[in-house]
Amino acid sequence: MNGAVSECDNLNDPHERAELRSAARELVPLLSSHAAETERLRDLAPPVDAALRAGGFYTLTAPRKFGGREAGVRTIIEVYSELGRGCGSSAWVGKIHCGAAHMASLFGDEARQEVWGEDGGAVVSASLNGSASNTARAVPGGFMVSGEWHYASGVHQAQWLVCKLVVEQAGSGEPDLRLALVPASEISITNTWDMAGMEGTGSDSFTVRDLFVPAHRTLPLAAAMDDSLRSQDDLESVYRTSVPSMLGLSVAGPVIGMARGALEHVMSMLEKGRPVTGSTYTDAIDFPSVQLTVADVASLIDTAELHAYRAADDIEAASLRGDHLDVAARARIRMDTGVVMLRCREAVERLLDLGGASAFARSNALQRYWRDLTTATRHALVSPSLNREIYGRALLGITEQHVPIV
Repeated sequence: MNGAVSECDNLNDPHERAELRSAARELVPLLSSHAAETERLRDLAPPVDAALRAGGFYTLTAPRKFGGREAGVRTIIEVYSELGRGCGSSAWVGKIHCGAAHMASLFGDEARQEVWGEDGGAVVSASLNGSASNTARAVPGGFMVSGEWHYASGVHQAQWLVCKLVVEQAGSGEPDLRLALVPASEISITNTWDMAGMEGTGSDSFTVRDLFVPAHRTLPLAAAMDDSLRSQDDLESVYRTSVPSMLGLSVAGPVIGMARGALEHVMSMLEKGRPVTGSTYTDAIDFPSVQLTVADVASLIDTAELHAYRAADDIEAASLRGDHLDVAARARIRMDTGVVMLRCREAVERLLDLGGASAFARSNALQRYWRDLTTATRHALVSPSLNREIYGRALLGITEQHVPIV
């Protein structure tokens, strides 16, 4: 076992998880009432941002000694599935901040002190999607960086950014890939986010020009992503997890929440009593097709949730033991993540069939859940088709994978 498990390692503490989930549930009406405004602004509505920030929902994964909760992926899934019921974009932004805070927590205490030492509520965002024209070169004490990064969800709420550097190497040596922590005060944000779904995430681009990043605020990308950091005795157990597995699976939280929110919306419409157009049914709840669809949709969402929880429990059990998840285990977690995406997509598609053409009215929240969910479930980390290939190759004993990090 690598490192001792401290007394505060409580990834599976049901009381804290229940407390956080209850706090998230209380915010659902607020998020829902501002969902249209968030979409219109293409960024979180100010009351939503204030509530998520005040409730600590941006820093659940930060170290306890800096005011965070060191929340594991199971907690993130449960909390953000609650928030996703109210607004998919708002839940997504919060989840991204949690993933970015997890990555920032992999750095040494000197860097973590800079991020959270004076403000335990400091928000971290991230983008690993750098432009091909980015430059980073080693200089005494650190790196000189210029470049642009895209799709930085929550960049407008952040005080710090995690980004990927490709450090120039002399000759034909392999590029030095690193994660870097950059203060938001040193970036310029470019308004580039204009999408049909997840409009409210504010996933704009940011640039830096001739910025010095000290060495202690960088980390080899491979060490962060391949579990090399697990051997650090001073690293809390939650950060010894498989980072790619955690980041991909955590998307399940907002996605499951959006699917549940869509079902709840349809159920509330059905409870008001409405006829079935083109039939003699005066109340849709008496229509067998409606009854069967509601049952199927609820089961599809339950199936997604069960896959997510199985994968989360495997990730957390391994991190608490200090074990390394092998490729087969990580490949199955990728498969579970893809299953979550597909089942939630199918659930909302079935609800659209139930709602008919009226479901696509701008005034109908169902169409927003659909647009947000179908956009979110196509993120590269959760691609069902790619994840199926990864899992199939692992099952067949094919060691070569077509993604650099599983």
